[in-house]
Amino acid sequence: MRRTLLRAVLLTSSVALAGCAQLSNSRLNPLNWIAAQPAAAPTGPLVEPGDLAPPVDTRRPIAQVTGVEVARSGGGAIVRATGLAASQGWYNAQLVRIGIDGTTLLYEFRAAAPPEGAATGAPATRRITAADPLDSAELAGITGVRVQGAQNALSAAR
Repeated sequence: MRRTLLRAVLLTSSVALAGCAQLSNSRLNPLNWIAAQPAAAPTGPLVEPGDLAPPVDTRRPIAQVTGVEVARSGGGAIVRATGLAASQGWYNAQLVRIGIDGTTLLYEFRAAAPPEGAATGAPATRRITAADPLDSAELAGITGVRVQGAQNALSAAR
């Protein structure tokens, strides 16, 4: 019974497929599934390079820098600074390189301010730490690091 059913299915499908004269052009042909699509016409960029304004850093200097250290790492050093914000909720802190003064690398400790009316809180709740890695090429000729905030600046020697 099973063989008879199998033969009937095979015979019916063979007859049906043989009747399709355009099988080579149909979507049923697996060789057409990976056919190359015609190339789209080249288009220009969505935004021209001159149309974009450079990003504006709206972060402000942290109120007070309380500590700076330069720690050796495998390929150079890591500059780490700790500071106190004016109130709770400051975020997105970063040590921003602002230049070199002789052999001292200068940073500004910046962070984004919270919405107006944030609680002042205890100093422990306002403490923020940020770091910046330096490779050995960037350290060439540098003997110290200075990090400045809104009210003060601290230095560390390498």
